[in-house]
Amino acid sequence: MDSSITVVLRYRDGRTERASLVETDIDSQIVRVTREDGSAEDVPFSTLKALFFPRSSPESAEEPAGSTIAVEFADGETMRGVAQYNPERNGFFLFPLDRSKNDRIFVVNSAIVSIEVEKL
Repeated sequence: MDSSITVVLRYRDGRTERASLVETDIDSQIVRVTREDGSAEDVPFSTLKALFFPRSSPESAEEPAGSTIAVEFADGETMRGVAQYNPERNGFFLFPLDRSKNDRIFVVNSAIVSIEVEKL
């Protein structure tokens, strides 16, 4: 787990867990992770709400591009941030307005109830 990327998996059933990201296969809709006990697993998008990338350092922030949007999930949670949303893709990166905890979030499109582009 030394050079790997630590992520937080947020499941649609409310569970949350930390793991190391091995790969994300957008076409197959699978996230491959290694758990802290060393076991590997393919997590289907159908079970996920989002994949959080915790902020590792103040300099790690990539400048977001896109529109400011509000994303609402089936459980009622709303997240706001900047994204280039494409409804034809299986997911997209959301750069939260407050990036003190998470640098970016990969949102699974099928977990979304609604998206609203916010007016400036």
